[in-house]
Amino acid sequence: MSENHHTNAGAIPGSHCSSCGAPYGQGVSGWPRTCPACGTVAYRNPLPVAVALQPVYDTTGTGLVVVTRAVAPARGGVALPGGYVDDREDWRRAVVRELKEETGIDAAARDVRLVDAMSSPDGHLLLFGLLPERPAEGLPPFAATNETEGRHLLRRPEELAFPLHTLAARAWFEGRYV
Repeated sequence: MSENHHTNAGAIPGSHCSSCGAPYGQGVSGWPRTCPACGTVAYRNPLPVAVALQPVYDTTGTGLVVVTRAVAPARGGVALPGGYVDDREDWRRAVVRELKEETGIDAAARDVRLVDAMSSPDGHLLLFGLLPERPAEGLPPFAATNETEGRHLLRRPEELAFPLHTLAARAWFEGRYV
């Protein structure tokens, strides 16, 4: 162990940042929480991830909404909109929340249909929610966020920033999520 490495033996679970070890302090409660020392966002249970499959059609056909990521992991990569399910949040609400946060597109949780669940090698469970097809002309203009720097339509299967996103997009294009 390096002399800079320290453990939080005896600490209350969730009271210290799992990235840098700093205590969260009095003002930080609830989940997710941001470390005041290093800025890392921690989730109570970071395993479930909700991913949106939003088909959009225009005069050239139908594609899936994808974003260009502005944050790690895979900064600059193209991915389906998605992110962690918050503590006590319904996964369908997480799908539409992430879609709104990353693309500006509104959707209703009642319209989300589970089409796939996949486990990543690092232990994350990805829940892929399919939304009803919608016209491109009804989409709001895109505005960059702290998480995304672009939005476009994926017109055919291609390698995305995350392997399971690639598999889900390919399955959708092949008609397996009818």
